[in-house]
Amino acid sequence: MQLKSVETFSGNFVSYVRVTDTDGNQGWGMVGLFSADITATILHRLAADIALQPFDDFTTVADTILRKQYKFLGTLLSRAAAGIDTALWDLESKKKGISVAELAGKKRDYIDVYASSMKRDLPVQEEADRLRALQDKYGYRAVKLHPAIPVGFNEDYWPGRTEDMIVAMVKTATPDTHIIVDVNGNYSVDKAIDMAKFMHEHGIKLLEEPCPYWEFNETRAVREACEKIGIKVSGGEQDCVDSVWNHMIDTHVMDVCQPNLLISGGFTKALRIAKRAAEKGLQVTPHTSNQSPIFVMGLHYMACIDTPYPFLECGIEDDAWSKVYNPHPDIKDGKVTVPTVPGWGFEPKPEFLEKSIYQISTR
Repeated sequence: MQLKSVETFSGNFVSYVRVTDTDGNQGWGMVGLFSADITATILHRLAADIALQPFDDFTTVADTILRKQYKFLGTLLSRAAAGIDTALWDLESKKKGISVAELAGKKRDYIDVYASSMKRDLPVQEEADRLRALQDKYGYRAVKLHPAIPVGFNEDYWPGRTEDMIVAMVKTATPDTHIIVDVNGNYSVDKAIDMAKFMHEHGIKLLEEPCPYWEFNETRAVREACEKIGIKVSGGEQDCVDSVWNHMIDTHVMDVCQPNLLISGGFTKALRIAKRAAEKGLQVTPHTSNQSPIFVMGLHYMACIDTPYPFLECGIEDDAWSKVYNPHPDIKDGKVTVPTVPGWGFEPKPEFLEKSIYQISTR
């Protein structure tokens, strides 16, 4: 196969990628979210020329980009490569007339999702009440709280907010709600272990990213302590280097791997992470914390991996920047149907494309 062009349509938060092959077939993907316009520039500067070379296997393109541009290895190049990789999955699936999930080996038709709050500073009962209202409306059987200041040196938004938030959520949620707590690397090892004991006493099922993600030995120490306490640990949403992922999986840094499909390097690479995790007996669920098309991609991913966590993350915040595509998945009884149309099953909104920053690379 050979591509004729790679285009980007960018805003600050979202940048769509469209690839067109020499036969005129097209596919849509996305680079990593946030400062996406910067990533799009990197895509055209460092990745597009490589993607425009002939290839036999579309799943090798992202790896080729990362290897050939090894001097720039890191999150921005990985985010750019993901844009091309996800667009190629869409193109190839559409050419075959099947969904991405089917092309990747679909095993499930429906995915259970959890309501993921991104509010860290709301009064605790107000936050608990809004999550309960969403449970009543959409049937969520699981929710995720985001207390504490990200990478905040054990600091909370105000003293005791995390503990009070957990108590309020347990009291307010529907019976037997599966509750996840994500502190975005806030804790030291000792603080994380103390908080894990509190969380376990209140029925919390999963502690996400307890320590700064780059300190994976600290996260492993927390996980080992949490195994004795009786609560699982998850992480991985920021990681993008193969050797780091392999090491974390092989040494059981976490119980649940959470690759971000657009930060890790693309759908192909995230599938590889899931395969290795399954071989080591670890569960997997992707980081899909907003209502952009990354959530749609997450549905396809959860439909075909071997050891999925029971729930996929579903962002609940009504952010206009994220809703720049159609159609949006419907949530009913806490479940979402995996798209069955060819490709990913979404199309960018024309009004977003019209207002975006446009760039093109050609052969």
